[in-house]
Amino acid sequence: MKFTLIWTIALLGTLLTFTGCNKDKKGNEPTNELARFLWTENVDAKASQISIVNQFGEPVVGAQVLIGDAQGSPFRGNFITTDRSGVAVAPTEWTTPAAVTVDAKGYIRQTLLNVKPGNLKLKLQSAYLAQRAELRGQVTGLPVVNGDKLIDFALVMPAVSKSDLLNFDIGQVISPYSDKLSAAGQESDIPSNVSLPKQKESYFISVTLDKPVYRLKVPTLGPKRFVTARGRFVFKEVVKELRDGKPFHELINYFTIHGGSMREATLVDLTTNLDIPGNELEFKNTIAVNSANTNADEVLLVLATSELSGSMIPTDVKKAVNGTATKLQSLVGSPAYVVSVVKKQSEFMATTPGADRMSASLLPYVAGAPQKLLPLMADPSITTAGNYVITMPTVQAVAGINPIATSLVISDLIETMDGDNKVVITNRKWDIIGLGWNQRVSLPKWPLDTATTPKRVEVNLIGSSTSTSTNLDDSLIKDATHVTHASTDF
Repeated sequence: MKFTLIWTIALLGTLLTFTGCNKDKKGNEPTNELARFLWTENVDAKASQISIVNQFGEPVVGAQVLIGDAQGSPFRGNFITTDRSGVAVAPTEWTTPAAVTVDAKGYIRQTLLNVKPGNLKLKLQSAYLAQRAELRGQVTGLPVVNGDKLIDFALVMPAVSKSDLLNFDIGQVISPYSDKLSAAGQESDIPSNVSLPKQKESYFISVTLDKPVYRLKVPTLGPKRFVTARGRFVFKEVVKELRDGKPFHELINYFTIHGGSMREATLVDLTTNLDIPGNELEFKNTIAVNSANTNADEVLLVLATSELSGSMIPTDVKKAVNGTATKLQSLVGSPAYVVSVVKKQSEFMATTPGADRMSASLLPYVAGAPQKLLPLMADPSITTAGNYVITMPTVQAVAGINPIATSLVISDLIETMDGDNKVVITNRKWDIIGLGWNQRVSLPKWPLDTATTPKRVEVNLIGSSTSTSTNLDDSLIKDATHVTHASTDF
């Protein structure tokens, strides 16, 4: 018997991409280091200054700033450099909206589209490490009882913020790295960020499952916050369904999340050991969510999350049926949020280019409130002659969801080895964001570092059910409630 059933655990991770909401005090920039968004302060000013800081608010010295689409266009002197205080003075010729691009060694390049002249403060994110750092340890306190017909497991992932809804990294939630699980004479690969403590169950024969150590690869060092979700599934029922040929998305409702925890750690080395308890929080409050309407060839998943210390804890996940109420567990005494995710059935567990397509929403839970989603969109197209030009597919408008912004990410696709396994990971190189839904984005003439490396462009059309317009600052993070995502490799 081949224990591919463990892959089902990874389905939980697909949803957890959207389980963040960074609640900051008014006027403060986002504090979550994982938020890959530009914090801006765009105001009228007589002497426009562009201030560049890192994720800790420290000035970035020697950052190159381009105002416009190429050096010397639309005016001379549009290519400037920050001084020792991380500030560059914008030329007085900057009088109309233009793209602003910032590039600095050790950081991900950032472009804001159609920025009005004025004071501007941009926050850069650290470039990804050439070799991923690794957090490893065990999830403790799981209620394992041999022979109880239940499999106990835990999933460890970085805590994410609402801004990750704009540019999410699925590899931080479902690890592309894998570990071997040996059981009943069979070996299977399971995601490395799963913790499966030793336990014995039977299915015709006695079976021992034992993979207690999780491994989570992280692209940058520094202070981080991590979340663990503790869950269970009925062993025999899941095995039977898999043997009968049921697809993975049909089995999600066999899985339950009962509790979890949150931990902070500062990563300074390539390897950090951290045991995380899985029993500090219990999810005993019940909410009922009205499901969004989807097409017959799509899978709809609904996730409950609860706010805790400015972050969100995933508390339950279920496969939903159109027009029905889905019951989910949440944390008692904490505000609950609802994440709805739709994917094509044919792409649900696929790893082919473009299979990351999905549409999602993140809203506070309101009893009886209807759920809506943006439609899935086709793959974008990209031309690379001269500068990059990305063309977005048309997406049908949905009443009550206002188009407020477009974000794009260009990444290198890197092949790396993890033991004997070859893994393809994405290294973010260029983040782009602008207001409105752009059908065509022409990037400034600024080449990427490794032109021969395979790349991926990801597009996110961002909508809001709470606002008809927004700004390229913290209000965009606050206003965003919906996103539809697609990608193309080139």
